[in-house]
Amino acid sequence: MRKKKKLFISIGIIVIVILVVMFNVGKSKGRVEVSAAIVKKGSIISHIRADGTLKGLNQVDIGGEVMGKIVKMRVKEGDRVYKGDILCIIDQSTYKSRENRAVAAFQLSKSKLTKTEADLGRTKELYKSGLVSEENYESAKLKYEVALAEVKSNKESYNEAKAVVEKTIIRSPVAGEVIQRNKEEGEMAITGTVNTPGSVIMTIAERSTMFVRALIDETEIVKVELGYSTTVTIDAFQDTVFNGKVVKIGGLPIKSGTEETVNFPIEVEISETPEKLYPGMSASCEIRVGCKDSVIVIPYMSLGTRKIKGKEEDIVILSKKGKAEIVTVKLGLTGEKGVEVIEGISLGDTILTGPYKKLRELKDGDKIEAKIKAKQGPESKNKRGKRKGKISARVKIG
Repeated sequence: MRKKKKLFISIGIIVIVILVVMFNVGKSKGRVEVSAAIVKKGSIISHIRADGTLKGLNQVDIGGEVMGKIVKMRVKEGDRVYKGDILCIIDQSTYKSRENRAVAAFQLSKSKLTKTEADLGRTKELYKSGLVSEENYESAKLKYEVALAEVKSNKESYNEAKAVVEKTIIRSPVAGEVIQRNKEEGEMAITGTVNTPGSVIMTIAERSTMFVRALIDETEIVKVELGYSTTVTIDAFQDTVFNGKVVKIGGLPIKSGTEETVNFPIEVEISETPEKLYPGMSASCEIRVGCKDSVIVIPYMSLGTRKIKGKEEDIVILSKKGKAEIVTVKLGLTGEKGVEVIEGISLGDTILTGPYKKLRELKDGDKIEAKIKAKQGPESKNKRGKRKGKISARVKIG
């Protein structure tokens, strides 16, 4: 009897378990599980990222304005120079010869001018006395004018030849440090632009103040203003974050790539420059273009786009009265992990956050059962010392 009683109890328990399982299976049939969160206020900081390279203050590439062999190099890498200091000297022999010929021609033309001027004076007096014809007087005047023109021409030639000789002595246009020397004594100085291979003799820059020269896409440059604060990371100093500010925005774009992407150059001055920073190092800038406190911020995974009345709109999906409600939203600042919503949702709304593959299948009015468990996780610090928290929530969609 006791055994039968135990058997009946066991059978009863099994039946109850089966009914519960069947009930839950039937209840959950067709439902999709997604995550959600409660709309709250927060802070948002909007940044623009720009990659570039370091350059020094007054950084200039020094090239030759005349071609020739470098016969004397006055500086080496690391030397400190001042504006006007002699950097190197190019062989002057050819250019000196041209200068000497120009001097000789100039002196000879001056002697001719002196003679023709005297002849013109005598002829003029004789013409007034009627002793020579008007034709002779006009001829003397023409010779004088030709001689005067020759003097002017030869003087210009002499000045040009003298200037070329002076260009064989290359002087520093700025004060700074010789950060690179590309030529040695005996090598040829090549004329041309700084982009011509072998035309740069050396590079001078002031390393006490360093800049990042970077490029920003044309769609983002309109957000950047002079003086905007910037954080700078340098590949060689991965554990250090430098502060800086935007000090220059280029007015003309730079096209690059096969698709002719249009970018604008900017310069960011680094506030504190350690001695180990060198021009040419790779750097990344995070330019702070906006900051707001106490605004509605949602995660990017909640944001989607759908075509509504023939127009592509930004949307989010809310859970309201057991149904999915698709609403259009107006966006503001974009941050690292979220975006500001100006219009469309309110504080306290339940917003679906994912997964995206499931959210995109939802339609307006689909039945949902929201079970939200908001859990504030323990705060932790990231490698830059900022605190962050974690909120998790679950929503079942039927």
